[in-house]
Amino acid sequence: MNRRLFALLTVFAISILMILVVACGGPDLDDADGDTAPGEEQLLVRDAPYGDPENLDPIVRGRMGAMAVTMNLFDGLVVHDSETAAIRPAIAHDWDISSDGKVYTFHLRDDATFHNGRAITAEDFVSSFERLSDPANASPLAHYLDGVIGKTEFEEGHADSIQGLVVIDDHTLEIHREEPDSTFLSLLAFPAAGVVPREVVEEKGSDFGHDPVGSGPFRFSSWVKDDRVELVAFDDYYRGRAELDRVVFRVISEAATKEAEFLAGNLDAFIAPASIYRKYRDDPEYQDNLIEVAEFFTRHVGFHCEQEPFDDVRVRQAFNYAIDKETIIDVVLGGKGVPAVGYLPSSSFAFDPDLEGYSYDPDRAKELLAEAGYEDGFETPMMTSEHPEWGLPIVEAIMPYLNEVGIRLQPETMDTGVLYDRLRAGDYSTYIYSTGGSAHPVAYLWRFHSTLASTTNRYWSEELDELLDRARATSDEDEMVELVREAEAMIVRDAPIWFFHYNKAITMHADHVLGLKAMPVDMALQDLWSVSLEP
Repeated sequence: MNRRLFALLTVFAISILMILVVACGGPDLDDADGDTAPGEEQLLVRDAPYGDPENLDPIVRGRMGAMAVTMNLFDGLVVHDSETAAIRPAIAHDWDISSDGKVYTFHLRDDATFHNGRAITAEDFVSSFERLSDPANASPLAHYLDGVIGKTEFEEGHADSIQGLVVIDDHTLEIHREEPDSTFLSLLAFPAAGVVPREVVEEKGSDFGHDPVGSGPFRFSSWVKDDRVELVAFDDYYRGRAELDRVVFRVISEAATKEAEFLAGNLDAFIAPASIYRKYRDDPEYQDNLIEVAEFFTRHVGFHCEQEPFDDVRVRQAFNYAIDKETIIDVVLGGKGVPAVGYLPSSSFAFDPDLEGYSYDPDRAKELLAEAGYEDGFETPMMTSEHPEWGLPIVEAIMPYLNEVGIRLQPETMDTGVLYDRLRAGDYSTYIYSTGGSAHPVAYLWRFHSTLASTTNRYWSEELDELLDRARATSDEDEMVELVREAEAMIVRDAPIWFFHYNKAITMHADHVLGLKAMPVDMALQDLWSVSLEP
């Protein structure tokens, strides 16, 4: 009763308009199908945290907003674990990797079907992968299959099929690669590598993205653009029918409106912004209803490591020692951030718990600057956006710390697109940004490989390249993790960035919602098959 009273008072405080919406009953979600009485089904209403998905064809969009929906409509050979992002079986119940790491043999389940009832075979994966690779479809995600033998020839029109996709029988598929790549399975776990029924795609054409047919735990039901997407449980799903009968993704742009709808009981779960995190984290009525994770996005300040003064590792290390990031996370971000030790987030299965980062030690920062010849400090411009969690507010927060040791920042505020273009062109001294998004630890660290360093912070080394190359080439996960940890230790030592924080993503949910996970790739990517509602 106390919680309900608190909710009503909060709704009132947010806006009179929202009270009127609530008083009118809000959206009649229980009767959306017109044939289900309230209380007779398990209906989950959650937010669409990145807005309208725009297109539900999994090869069309690489954006998280679309993937949050499509991951529940489409299944692939493998899937990311919901809490570690390690690879787990999906339609392939098992797989083998050849000793040279070039041939993957997938053994498919014999009970997986599309939503139209047709059994899924190895040939369906071949046609789906060729559809993803077909330049006529211009998929921004076609690179997922880079390195598969014959893909280049297929893309260039010199072959009618991809040679490296080999059907052994209905339930056995081989994929032959030109070179080994430990990140390959992680790419196959995203929705773009999901299987689609060829005959339905050919029948619907471009309409497939607005009326999709997949094989996941939920079937497409309806879509009201910029308002909601509705899914219903797939009765014949190979893992068993989901406990939820129906899922509605509501498109709500304003954070205050999401909060109000949640408190009014019209929203069962939503991704909470920093502006309200501390309020609910410290409230005994709600603190157990928050799911938190160090998401795979690292907020940082990057240095141009080929230009003075940041070509000197001691200057870069001094910058890291100079700032009390824990206090900034607490005061400026309201605790919504996990202090970064290195670049690889602490939620990664390859994270090294023994890795030592940089403590707040301004005296050590001054010593290092003096050793580097900057006893009197220096001035430097810093490119920044106005983003509240990795933009100008953070730059303004770190400036007093840096001033104390003699580093004087000159903020240059700009649009993130302009910032990114200047970063790629090398037209900067320092910048503040957020990067990441890769599920596999090798892919996550690859931005420090020499093949990409010219478009990031101009830092690399032959030794680091060798470690990352070996980590990418091995099919032994234990060896890969060991090599990643060696590479991470080198990156921390050389400090090409100021290691600020890993984004702390928060899902807020009602008491009756069970089974939501702390998904590190992106909190929005929830496997709703495992979710249920208490009566």
